Amino acid sequence: MSSLLRKLSKLVDQRYLKKVGATPIPGSTEKLLLLCFHPYLGKKSVRVNDTLLIEQNELVGEFHLSNSRILEIAAEKSERSMEWRILEILKHEFGCLAKVCQTEQISSSIRGFYGVLVLAAGARRLGFTLIPLPKGFFSWWVSFWESMLRRINYSYQTKKKPKKMPSYEVWISREELLRRYQ
Repeated sequence: MSSLLRKLSKLVDQRYLKKVGATPIPGSTEKLLLLCFHPYLGKKSVRVNDTLLIEQNELVGEFHLSNSRILEIAAEKSERSMEWRILEILKHEFGCLAKVCQTEQISSSIRGFYGVLVLAAGARRLGFTLIPLPKGFFSWWVSFWESMLRRINYSYQTKKKPKKMPSYEVWISREELLRRYQ
């Protein structure tokens, strides 16, 4: 049953990433972090890293994690936990992103980057501003989807059950990204 659910989640994931046009960061060897660009459609402006205000309809970069890449990482034997390995890879990915921002491969009109996830502690360590998603269907759906992905794809090798965690928008300004990862 779990292999059927794994295949279904992979299909949903692939279709969604294709729909939003998410691609790996140029020059990345890891291909864990995917990016797409679009106007920010939030109902109110967002303050990022206490310095940048993102207004509605400004262009932003949106992060997505490659679930197929996470499955590959989970299958690799290592003495370090998968979470620590992913955190290390993400630091490398942000270094690649900072490099392409510096060389203007990503337009300077993209002043901020964000993603929606449940892993708040790791995002805070990486320099992100965390904004809790308001209670409602979208927040419930993100939390549900993330816990299902963890249960189907990543937790099959452990006896621990993934718990449902609150969802956050995580933001980092272009300037903060360059300052931390260049």
